[in-house]
Amino acid sequence: MRVDGAAVGGFDEAFDYVVVGSGAAGATAARALASTGRSVCVLEEGPAVDPNAFGDRSWDAFKTMFRDANAQVARGRAFIPGIQGRVLGGSTVINSAIVWRAPDDVLAEWAALGLGDALPARELHRHWDAIEKDLDAAPTPPEVWGGFNRRMHEGALKLGVRAEPTRRFVKDCRATARCLTGCPSGAKRSMLTTYLPQAEAKGALIVTGAEARRIVVKEGRAVAVTGRLAGPGRPAFRAAARRAVVVAASAIQTPQLLARSGVRSPHLGAHFMGHPGTPLTGYFDAPERLWRGATQGYDAVHHRRDGRFKIETIALPPEIVFARLPGAGRRWKEMMALSGQTAIFAVQTRAWAEGTVRERPWGTDIAYDLTRRDMMQIRRGLRFTAELFFAAGAKEVWPGIYGLPERLLPGQEALFEHGPDDPGCYSWILSHLFGTARMATRASAGVVAPDFSVHGVSDLVVADSSLFPTNLGVNPQHTIMAVARHCAERLADRRPR
Repeated sequence: MRVDGAAVGGFDEAFDYVVVGSGAAGATAARALASTGRSVCVLEEGPAVDPNAFGDRSWDAFKTMFRDANAQVARGRAFIPGIQGRVLGGSTVINSAIVWRAPDDVLAEWAALGLGDALPARELHRHWDAIEKDLDAAPTPPEVWGGFNRRMHEGALKLGVRAEPTRRFVKDCRATARCLTGCPSGAKRSMLTTYLPQAEAKGALIVTGAEARRIVVKEGRAVAVTGRLAGPGRPAFRAAARRAVVVAASAIQTPQLLARSGVRSPHLGAHFMGHPGTPLTGYFDAPERLWRGATQGYDAVHHRRDGRFKIETIALPPEIVFARLPGAGRRWKEMMALSGQTAIFAVQTRAWAEGTVRERPWGTDIAYDLTRRDMMQIRRGLRFTAELFFAAGAKEVWPGIYGLPERLLPGQEALFEHGPDDPGCYSWILSHLFGTARMATRASAGVVAPDFSVHGVSDLVVADSSLFPTNLGVNPQHTIMAVARHCAERLADRRPR
C-alpha cells in the first residue's frame, strides 16, 4: 500500500519495522523484511513521481526529484555540488544504475578493521549474485553505446589500457541518454520500479512526503519515528516500531537524524567521504550524437588502484553541456553549435579527504576540502583522460579549468599535471557519499556496531553507506544494496527483545 503524505492529516500507527529512506538501502531492506511476513513501514521524505511523467528538462527534474533542487553543496576551497535524489526510490531514480561489487582490496581493508565477520565477503558475494539476477545486471551492449561510449572503447584499445563496457541494472535500454532526469522507457531497474513495488506486494506500507525528524528512544531502545508530513499545515506522524527502526537515509541525512535523536559520538557526522569528479570535453571532426546512447556506458579502470581514479563516459542534458562550454557571447554561441561533435569523459577519484556533516540553524552544513594528494591524483587522472580522448581521435580537448588554455591540442596533455592545485579552479560534482556513521568494533572508534545497531542503543539499526568505514572507490549502489540486504537478514533472524 502507498500513501501520499501530502494528502493525509497525520497518522499514529505501529509496525514491526520502520524504515527511513526508500533508496538503494531502504528499498532493499524493506523488501527483505517484508518477505518475512512482518509488517513494514517505509518513510520517504520526497514525492512519488510517475515514470510516465519523466521529462527531458534538467530544471524540472532538479526541483522535483533532487535534494535542494540540486543546489546542495559541500563547502571548502571549492564549493562542490553534492548530488542526491529526494524522491521515492532515492538516487536510484536519477543515477545511471551502475553495477560494481566492492573490490577485494576494499573488503580486505574492512576485514583489517575487525569487520570481516560483520561484512563477510562470502555473504556479500551471495547477496550480489541475487541482486544482479533480480535487477538484470549486464554490460552495456554495443548497440546502445552511441558515439561517446564508443570513443572511450576505441581510445582504450589504442592505448592498451583496461577499460570495459559499464555493467548496469538495465533491461532493454533505449539509448535515450536520460538517466539523470528519470528513465523515460522504464528500462532502468531503479528501486521505484522494482524492490519498492515488490515490498508493497508483500504488505509494506510506503508513505511519501514523510520527513523523519526524530527517533524516539526509551530506556535505551528505539521505539518509534516521528516527523512531519508534506500536507497543509505539516501534520505530525508517529510510526512505532515493535522490532526495530532501520535508518537508510544516506550519508548526509542519517547523521543529522541520529544527532537530533540524541545519539552522541565524536564520529557522528565525521569522516564524510565521497568521489569528487571533474569532466573533460573532447571535440571531434564528426557528429558524436552526445544525446543518443547509454548515459554512462563505458569506464576505464586502469588506474583504480595505483592512481585512485577511474574514468567514466557521461551524457549530460544539453543545457548542462552548454553551461560548461568555453567562451562568452558570440563565441559561446559558436561553441554551442559545435557541441554535437563532443563527448564527455569524467574523472572519478577515491579521495583521501574527509569532511563533516552537521545540522545548523540554516540547514545542512557539509564541510569538505580536497587534500594536496587528491589534487595530484586528479591532475594525473585528467592527463590520462586527455590521452584517451586523443587516442580516440579527438582534435581538441576543452578543459574548463581556470589557468589552463580553453582548448588543448594533441601533445599538450602534460599541461594537466602542471595545472592549478586550487580546487576552486575546477568544475566538480560530489557523488557516492560514505562514512558519517561508520561501523567500528568499539564505540570509541565509530557509531555503528558490527551487528548494525548504533552503539549504546538497541533496535536502532543503520543500513546505508554512512556505515562504510572507508571510501569505496567504485560506484556504490550495488554494495549499498548488498550490505542492506545482509543487515535485513540478520535483523529478521533476531529474536524480539
